[in-house]
Amino acid sequence: MKQSALAYSLLAAAVLTTAPAHAQELKPFQGLYFGLHGGYAWQDISGIYDNAGTPTSLAPLENDGAIVGAQLGYNVQYDWFMMGVEADASALAGSSNTVTDNPGPTAAILSGDSTYLASIRGRLGFVVQDVLFYGTAGVAFSRFKFEENAPGAVNNALRLTDTSAVYGGGLEWKLAYGVSVRGEYLHYDTGSASYIPSNFLYADSGDVVNFHDIDVARAGLNISLGQ
Repeated sequence: MKQSALAYSLLAAAVLTTAPAHAQELKPFQGLYFGLHGGYAWQDISGIYDNAGTPTSLAPLENDGAIVGAQLGYNVQYDWFMMGVEADASALAGSSNTVTDNPGPTAAILSGDSTYLASIRGRLGFVVQDVLFYGTAGVAFSRFKFEENAPGAVNNALRLTDTSAVYGGGLEWKLAYGVSVRGEYLHYDTGSASYIPSNFLYADSGDVVNFHDIDVARAGLNISLGQ
């Protein structure tokens, strides 16, 4: 009789011990997570420089390059439905493209790049076994730099900040317990433009630079902090 009671006790303890893990497996995307991402970003730049002299188009300054960063988020999963919030920050490698104004010994070398890109987004999706399909939208924060290198005017720089909408979607797969991988696309609806200040060597009244929308394709790895 004592042996039967001991066996039942051990069985009950095993059920109670494994129940939380089983519940977590039924909700593979539930809870707090942290991760890293990397990919590629595309951005067009337009504008005009030295329009009163020999006008130079800034269109060749396409700001395309690698992007790396990290994300932190929290998900709530109800059966097959998931909702969550995520914050991320990225650094862009930027492009090596430049344009030259007033070619010769006094040439001005012009460049443009992105300093940082960040966002706070909501996420909604549905889960099919260990795969999450989701859409995302929120607010983005970005900063850009337009720079001139020229004799007597080394490293003149114009910095612009922008707050805009961001939206996109992706797919995330629970690779192993507490670990998931994802692929996603995001569109940043930026539109930061400014007149070029007079301290630039060949700047004229009406010279302008415009940083357009950013498109990002990236892959990521997430580690659950609650499992």
